[in-house]
Amino acid sequence: MEAFTYISCVILGIALGVAGDWFFWQIRFKEADERVREDSKAVGQSFNAQIEEKERQLSDLNAKFVAAREEVASLKSHLEDEARQLAASQELNKKIPVLEKSLNDQREIVEQLQTAKAEMAGIIVDLEAKVVKERKALEDGLVFVHGSHYLPASVVRNLTSHEDHEKVDGDSE
Repeated sequence: MEAFTYISCVILGIALGVAGDWFFWQIRFKEADERVREDSKAVGQSFNAQIEEKERQLSDLNAKFVAAREEVASLKSHLEDEARQLAASQELNKKIPVLEKSLNDQREIVEQLQTAKAEMAGIIVDLEAKVVKERKALEDGLVFVHGSHYLPASVVRNLTSHEDHEKVDGDSE
C-alpha cells in the first residue's frame, strides 16, 4: 500500500504540477492575448488613422482632379473657340489680297473721277461763260414790246432806226 500511496502521490503531484502548469500558462496566454489585443487595437487604430488620412488625401485628390477636369474642359472649350476664331481670321486673311486689289482699283477709279471732275469743272466754267454770253446775246436779240410780245432786236432796231432816220431827215428839212 505504500507503493499505492507513493504512486498516488506521484500521480497527484504530476496532476497538480500539470494543473499548476496549465493555470500558469493560461494566465500567461491571457496576458499575452490581452497584450496582443491591445497592440493590435493600437495598430488597428493607427492603421485606421492612416486609412482615414489616406481617404482624406484621396478625397482631396479627387476634388483636385474634378477641379482640374473642369478647368481642362473650360480650357478645351476656350481652345475650340480660339480655333474657330483663328479659322475665321485665316479665311478673312485669304480675302485681304482680293480686297487690296479692289481697293487699289477703286483708288484708280477715284483718281480718274477726280481728273474727270476737274475736266468737267473746266467744261462747266466754259459752258457757264458761254451761257452768259448766249444769254446776253439773246437778251440783246429780243426786246419786249408793249402788248406782251418779244421781237427780235434786229427788227426793233430796224424799226427804231427808221424812226431815227425820219427824225433826223425830218429835222434836216
